[in-house]
Amino acid sequence: METEFYGFSHYGPNTFMGTEWGNDRRPNPKEYAPQTIPDCDQWVESMHAAGMKGAVVICKHHDGFCLWPTESTDFCVTNGGGVSAQVDIPKLFSEACKKYGMKFGVYLSPWDASNEYYASSTYVTDVFLKQITELCTNYGELFEIWFDGANGGSGYYGGSYLTTRTIDKKTYYDWDNLTQRIHEMQPNCVVWGREFRWCGNEDGYSGKTCWSNFDVNAVNSETTNNVGAEDGLLFMPSEVDVRTTSKWFWTSSEQAKSAEQLFKIYLESVGRNATLIMNCAPNSDGKMPDNVRTSLSGLGTLLTERLSNDMALHANVTAEQTRTPGNFSASNMTDGDKTTYWATNDDETTGTFVIDLGELKTIHYVTLQEYIALGQRVKGFTIETSQDNGSWDSFATGTTIGYKRIMAKNDDTTSYGSGTQARYIRVKITDSKACPLISTVSVF
Repeated sequence: METEFYGFSHYGPNTFMGTEWGNDRRPNPKEYAPQTIPDCDQWVESMHAAGMKGAVVICKHHDGFCLWPTESTDFCVTNGGGVSAQVDIPKLFSEACKKYGMKFGVYLSPWDASNEYYASSTYVTDVFLKQITELCTNYGELFEIWFDGANGGSGYYGGSYLTTRTIDKKTYYDWDNLTQRIHEMQPNCVVWGREFRWCGNEDGYSGKTCWSNFDVNAVNSETTNNVGAEDGLLFMPSEVDVRTTSKWFWTSSEQAKSAEQLFKIYLESVGRNATLIMNCAPNSDGKMPDNVRTSLSGLGTLLTERLSNDMALHANVTAEQTRTPGNFSASNMTDGDKTTYWATNDDETTGTFVIDLGELKTIHYVTLQEYIALGQRVKGFTIETSQDNGSWDSFATGTTIGYKRIMAKNDDTTSYGSGTQARYIRVKITDSKACPLISTVSVF
């Protein structure tokens, strides 16, 4: 959750075939035909410019083509066209991530529309696990491994030549044991679908109410995934996936979302207690398209201009309730230290504090963060502003906070606007599962 924002890079046979899923037919390996070594350095630099802290690269999509020289199948770069035999995408990408100080992750589709063993136990033990092992041992430290939920069959998640090869994805892949194996090889790697959840849509938003807790047996739907489960037994935060264009893989006609559109997505994902993984698709020349680079750079500029100058840092804070004994003072919320926090006593599930900015400021956003290491607690809060500490105006009202909640005026993410003039910010925690623990309050 502290990584917050990272990239996704879809590249492979679909890039050259002009397709999105690669599941309608088995591609000829020669259709993957890079004419020069893909410029993964440029891909990662583009994502770094947007303010991302890591990146996940596609290593095998649903078509089954492996973008590294693997011993698990001959359907890989070794037998591709052009200079494919010289291309090892996870190697190139991991080196680029290291250069730019970015965390490195991999995507490996569990579903394999081409492998003859798919839907048998042999596929899981001799193909899928071997691929996982290669990616987990040959390319350095991973912060995330992304699996995807597609699993063959007919309909949206199926292919015309795989309609009879369906499986029960909850049991077929033996997720518990696979996850354990991954952690043995990569102790700091989080596993898709086991330690974080898909938010339920690909449109770039999480619910305004978003619990990090989840019930893994809940019906997989936009509503349940987007909101989470207040009393869910698993800590399984939401991850929002979204595209900078309209498709996952590059096509020549793709238009990029504007920097303002991407900033809105950031507010509605990272700003709603979720992490954001944003897809940036390279073209068939192995380059990140100029229009995508422009939007990513513009997003990085907006994030810096709008969310980097914290006017509340080291500001004076007073609270009506403070936990005793111990160091739980209100000043912990503005000390710049994420490990300290303000708290109330155990029997107090509400609380109020006021931040004095020292002088009149123009305010656009107020950010609240719980000390999430001790659980997500807050169920309701209000934010008010004042110029004189006497007359108060409503700024925004919310439900959950979690790791981070970024609140615009009236929780309206559609426009940056002219801002609100205020010197004082008053936050009321109106409901909480247990005594609230607030680690950080920021004002931008």
